[in-house]
Amino acid sequence: MQPLEWVSDQPTVERVELDGSSWVDVVRGFLPRADDVRDALLETVAWEQGRVFRYERWIDEPRLGAWQAGSARHPALVEAQAWISRRYRVRFDGVALAHYRNERDSVAFHRDRELKWLDDTVIGVLSMGAGRPWLMRPLDGPRGDRDELVDAIDLSPASGDLFVMGGACQATWLHAVPKVGVRTGSRVSAQWRWTSRRGRRDPNPSYYAPRHFSR
Repeated sequence: MQPLEWVSDQPTVERVELDGSSWVDVVRGFLPRADDVRDALLETVAWEQGRVFRYERWIDEPRLGAWQAGSARHPALVEAQAWISRRYRVRFDGVALAHYRNERDSVAFHRDRELKWLDDTVIGVLSMGAGRPWLMRPLDGPRGDRDELVDAIDLSPASGDLFVMGGACQATWLHAVPKVGVRTGSRVSAQWRWTSRRGRRDPNPSYYAPRHFSR
């Protein structure tokens, strides 16, 4: 095995058991030079403005996105993907990238329903750049009618931290990166997604699918 150039030589993995079938592994300091990788990605990636269907119309998504695969990937992401694949014994087609430009960019509570089969998944999220809240809450938790944060936990990633959500996490838990009220620099996240395609196929629309409520 070749020596690691980007990923920490001895990363410490802390598992958080969310419930009987869902978990998230937290790896602090996984990518020591994460800010350098963030800066390189900001300069070289062809970022695109995504759109989501909300409020009965298409609106710009409050963040930018991109996709890398094969030789197009930054070498740090190649190394990170190989580490996740070895540890969890799964394979990925490539890596999705998201650029949160400032404190106004965000993503609402959601599950990664694009995978369709959510009962057995592995999703890695690597944070690079500015610190932001990174929230999780149970899909059917005892939250109040008006406060969606009452039962949320904040994993608060620093630059270079890796989270890996697994088991039935996408079936029973939601995650979000909310807006913040103070000036915040740019954050880039890299995301790897895998599903075993076992269990029941989720019938709900994806996060990006149009949804109509007025009729």
